[in-house]
Amino acid sequence: MNEKTRIMTNKIIIIAMFTALCCAATFVQIRMPAGDFVHLGNFVMITSALLLGGIAGGIVGSFGMGLYDLIFYTSKPTTIARTFILKFIIGFLVGFIFRLIIKRDISAKKILYVLLGLFIATSITSVVLFALSDKSGFSFSNGFAGKYSNIFGSEKSLTISLYVPIFSIIFTLGTLLSIIFGHKLTKRSMAALVAILIAVFVNVVGEFILRFILEGLFLSSFKTSIIVATSKIPGSLITGFITVFLSVLVYEPVYRAVKNNESFKDDTEEEIVFDDNKEDVAHE
Repeated sequence: MNEKTRIMTNKIIIIAMFTALCCAATFVQIRMPAGDFVHLGNFVMITSALLLGGIAGGIVGSFGMGLYDLIFYTSKPTTIARTFILKFIIGFLVGFIFRLIIKRDISAKKILYVLLGLFIATSITSVVLFALSDKSGFSFSNGFAGKYSNIFGSEKSLTISLYVPIFSIIFTLGTLLSIIFGHKLTKRSMAALVAILIAVFVNVVGEFILRFILEGLFLSSFKTSIIVATSKIPGSLITGFITVFLSVLVYEPVYRAVKNNESFKDDTEEEIVFDDNKEDVAHE
């Protein structure tokens, strides 16, 4: 077995291990009132994408969380399809954006300003919608949600959970703090943070859109599919928050532990020049 084949074999084994770990991490979950759940599968997927590249991260997320859905949602093909499609996209985006920022020396702070604008707009919208909703039945059992009973006529009520404005504001404040104190992060950590935030935003929006489209194919009404898609947003936001926190926390030490292992280099690694003498220098 030549050196190139050996490295490729080792990388396939590592991807398979991350995939199994991703599936197992999806079992670590907290159920939400709307039926969705908060889990750690996205955290493993994003960590693998940062370490191994976009294609590997996409495979880990698609097959890792897809396997979970195959076990528990065999009667719901839309759920399985949504997971395979969206998680591959998210995993690929993280690896691609992370390496693009470093390779092209793109200003991570400028991207954070754009994300801050998106999060501010989302926060304001969610706060207004929740404030205008009927909160007479406000309780833990319905996910601390206000409702719009007549928005779809005789259709089921549309609910707006308090978790949505809360975690939208948390993402806004976190992004603002990242802009203010970004100079204390290394360039790699800053690039990782930006890539993860973009992925989380795309994941929340993608979950909503794919649920609306795919569930609408099987539900009696597209109005009902909007209600279903909206009810799952809190779980996506909380999962995203946990993913950002854990991924940023563990990435740098894990990278330093494996950076000399050739199995963790992907096909873009040769184009990215890392100066070990400058990695500890604060990002300008």
